[in-house]
Amino acid sequence: MPISEETANESGVCHIVGAAPGVLSVSICPGDFCIAADGGWQALEKLGIIPDLTVGDFDSSMPPQNLEIIRLNPAKDVTDLYAAIQIGKERGYRDFLLYGALGGSWGHSAANLQILAGLACDGCSAAIIAQGVRITALCSGSLTLFSVNGRSVSVLAHSETATGVTLKGMRYPLNNATLDCYFPLGVSNKILDESAEVTVKHGVLLIIQEHT
Repeated sequence: MPISEETANESGVCHIVGAAPGVLSVSICPGDFCIAADGGWQALEKLGIIPDLTVGDFDSSMPPQNLEIIRLNPAKDVTDLYAAIQIGKERGYRDFLLYGALGGSWGHSAANLQILAGLACDGCSAAIIAQGVRITALCSGSLTLFSVNGRSVSVLAHSETATGVTLKGMRYPLNNATLDCYFPLGVSNKILDESAEVTVKHGVLLIIQEHT
């Protein structure tokens, strides 16, 4: 079944806020759950938002004592943001919005793109929200994108190959194409009208919408 960005969040969203800079807003609705991943509590504090939970090893800063905290061992194989997502899954959430996930260290930014792809392959709806950009991942399915003025769309293979890629409603359409992670075919496209549809039969795509 195609996923719509307008309907995917009806059952409640798990907002994960990381420590990378540039978190300008987080819109919390009834039924949502907000987790600060390590230093992400500082961004939420500036926005006047109290997270439902704060998760991390807190090797750089400790959150206020009035917050509910799960403290992780610094000697671990996963990032604080990944651990926060697993807690969100355990609490029944399947829709995730990730903030403060880009623009810190290059390693963590790249890791968060992998985490995004993993969520898509696990059947979750997920996006990374940063200043001027929204990144989603699509694993063997369809996604409806809605037009935002001045925003370009890049559709890139995240797996080694992505087959059966179809882009409808875009300036540069594709029909049952094969993309690979070695050549950036699909960069800088545009939605022609109000919406467009991206489909991939096998493989993983990153869909990057950004202001130009």
